[in-house]
Amino acid sequence: MARTVSTILGKVSDTIQAVDKKIGGRQFYATFAVLLIAVAVTFMSRSLPARWGFILSEFDPWWHFKVGTMIIERGWAGFFEYAGMVDQRSWYPTGLPIGKTFYPGVSFTFAFIYLALSSIGINVDLIELASTLPVVYGIIAIVVTFLLARYVLGTAPALASVLLLSMSYAHISRTHLGWLDDEALAIPLMHAAFLTYLASIDEKRTLKGALILGLLTGLLLGYTGATWGAHRFPIMVVFIFTALLVFMGRFRPQLLASFIPLLASTTLILISVPKLGVGYLLEVTLLSGYFALAYVGLAAAFYRVWGGEKAVLVLRGLALGLLAVLALLVAAAVANLPGLKFLSVVLPQLRGELVIIASVAENQAATWSTLFNDFGFTLALVPFGIFLLIRRGGDGDLFLVLYALFSLYFASSLVRLALPTSPIVAILSGFVLTEMLVMASRNFVSVRGPRLKRAGERRFLIAVPLIVMMLISIHYLPRAMGNTWGFSSLDAAYTPSTITSASLPVGRDAVFTDWLRAVEWMRNNLPDDAVVAAWWDYGNWISIVANKTSLVDNTTVDNLKIAKVGYAFLSPTNVSLRIFKEMGATHVLIFITHRPQTGATDYPRLLYYGDESKWFWMLRIANQHARELGLTPISEAALLGPNRDPINPTEQFWTSTTLGQMIPFKPRQTSDQFGNIITAHYYEPTNLDGYSLVFSSSAPYTSLAYVYIYEITG
Repeated sequence: MARTVSTILGKVSDTIQAVDKKIGGRQFYATFAVLLIAVAVTFMSRSLPARWGFILSEFDPWWHFKVGTMIIERGWAGFFEYAGMVDQRSWYPTGLPIGKTFYPGVSFTFAFIYLALSSIGINVDLIELASTLPVVYGIIAIVVTFLLARYVLGTAPALASVLLLSMSYAHISRTHLGWLDDEALAIPLMHAAFLTYLASIDEKRTLKGALILGLLTGLLLGYTGATWGAHRFPIMVVFIFTALLVFMGRFRPQLLASFIPLLASTTLILISVPKLGVGYLLEVTLLSGYFALAYVGLAAAFYRVWGGEKAVLVLRGLALGLLAVLALLVAAAVANLPGLKFLSVVLPQLRGELVIIASVAENQAATWSTLFNDFGFTLALVPFGIFLLIRRGGDGDLFLVLYALFSLYFASSLVRLALPTSPIVAILSGFVLTEMLVMASRNFVSVRGPRLKRAGERRFLIAVPLIVMMLISIHYLPRAMGNTWGFSSLDAAYTPSTITSASLPVGRDAVFTDWLRAVEWMRNNLPDDAVVAAWWDYGNWISIVANKTSLVDNTTVDNLKIAKVGYAFLSPTNVSLRIFKEMGATHVLIFITHRPQTGATDYPRLLYYGDESKWFWMLRIANQHARELGLTPISEAALLGPNRDPINPTEQFWTSTTLGQMIPFKPRQTSDQFGNIITAHYYEPTNLDGYSLVFSSSAPYTSLAYVYIYEITG
C-alpha cells in the first residue's frame, strides 16, 4: 500500500515538474506575478470613483448606455433593429436616428454581455454593468499591451510598460469607473490587431498561418472601426506600414497572404456599420488600403520576375506614382476625405472653420503643460525610445516607431487623443527604463585605487535609472501626499462623476448635487410632453437621465439648430420667445457657477464653468450660421466690448440678452480693502417677460453650481 502511494506521489511530482518546466518555471511565475500587480493596480486605481456610487461620467457615456438599453429592451433582435432605431426624446421634433449617428461597438458589447449573462441566469444591474465595463476594458488593455510589447521588445520591457500604463494619467482619465466611451474599448482592440498583424507578417510564419492571422487582424480592425470614430488611425498605420516594408525592400510572401484577408474582412465590417455604409468604400481610408494591396501584389510579381535589387528600385518609383494617383483622386473628388472634425486633427488650422469643434475643451490643441500632465516624466524618455528602436531596426521596432510618431503628433493636435497615445508612451518609456537598468546592472561593481574615476562613471550610470524612476513616481503621487507638479493619475481617478460634481473641476471631497436634483425634479415634475431648451452640453442629461425631451444635445448632428438655440439665448426676450416657441420648447434651462463670499476680504464671483462663460461660444456659433438661418448676426462688439473679454461682457449682455437676464448673479462694482475697484456678482431675483422661474437647484450663496429652469409663459 505504501509503495502504491509512493508511486502515485512520484507520478504526480513528475507531472508537476514537467508542467512547470513546460510553462517556464520561476521565470514564468515571476513574470506572471508582476503582470498580476499591474492588473491589480489598474483595477484598484480605476475603481476609486465607486466611493460615490455606480454612475456614468461625462456626457457621451450616457448615450452608449441609452442605446445599449434600447437594444436590451428588444432582446437579441435589437442588434438587427439597431439601424432603424430613433430616439424621440432628443432633437425635438425629428428625434435622433441612432444607427446613422453612433458607432455601435460600445453599445453592442454592453448589450451582448448583459443578454449573455441574463441567458445563463445571472442578473446584473444595468447601470452597475455599464459603469464597471471601462475598468474591465482597462485591465484587458494592460494584458494585450503586455503581449504586444513582449512580442516586439521582450518580457522585461513589456512588464515595465504595463506597470507604467497601469498608473498613466491619460489612460486612467478615460478608463475609470463610469467612463463608458469609445476609447476604453478601442485601445485593447487596436493593440490586439497590431499584435496579430505583426505575428502574421513574420518571415518564419507559414502562408496558411499568415492568412489566418491576417483574417483575425481584419476582424479586430473592423471591430475597432465599429467602435471608434478615430479607427482611421490604426487602420492607416497598418496600411502605411505594409507599404513601407515593401518600399524598404523587406517584401516577403507573408505580407500578401496576410493583407488580402485583412483588407477584405475590415472592409466588409466597416461598410456594414450604418453610420459609414457602402459610401465608405470611396473614402481615402479604405482607398489607401486598395492602393497598398495593389502595391504589395505588384511587389510579389516583380520579385518573382526580377529578384530583389531591381524589384526594389522599380517599386520605389512605383510608390511615388501610386501616391500621385491617390492625390489626383482626392483632388477630383472621386476619393472622399474624412469629415472636417477628423481632418482638423491632421491640420489643426481647419478647426477654426467649425466653431462648434473649437468650443469643446477636449478638442483644443495640447500644450506642453497638458502633455506633461497627461504623461509626466515618461514623455522625456520617448525620444530615446524611438532612437533605440530605429537602431535595432526590426519590423516590430519600426512599426512601434511609426505608431509613436503618428500618436504623438495627433496627441499634440488634440487633447482628447492623449488616451490612444498613452500605451505607446508607456511602451517606449518602459523600454528605455529597462535598457537603463540593464546598463546599470552591468556596472554594479566596486572599483578602487587608480580606477576611481572609472568607478565614479559607473556609479553615475547606476544612479541615472534610480533618479528617472523617482521622477516618474513623483508624478503618480496624489496632491494629498505633497505632489505640486500637477493633477496626478490617482487624483484623476479619485473624483466623483461629472453629474455628481455638477460639472465642476473639483477634488474628491467636493460633491455638488445640483444637477442630480435638477434631473430628478424634471423627471418627476415636468409633464411628459415638455420640451426643454438648453445649451447642447446638457442635452444628454436632460433626455437620458431626466427622461425629458430636449431640443439639442451632445451628438451635435445639426449645427444650424444649435446655432439657433444660441441665437435665442443672446437675443432680447421678445426674440427668444418667438424662436423657442417656433422650435417647440416649453421650458428653458441654464447652468451657472458662482462662488459665495468666504471672508471679509473676499467677494462673491462667477466661476465661469457654466453658461456665464459658454455664452461666448453661443455667440460665435450663432453668428457663423445666422445668415443660413435667415437671421441678422448679433453684434459681437456690443456684447464683448473693446477688450473682447468674455469674462467681463458689456452692460448690454446683462440687460438686453435673454441669458444675461436669466442669470441671477449680476455684476456690481465695489471697493476692496485697499480701495481698488473690483467687480463682484450678487444675487438679484430675476423678472423676465414671458419666462417664469419654476426650479432653482440651490438657494443663493449655498453652492458653487446652480441649475435654473424657466417655464415659457409668454
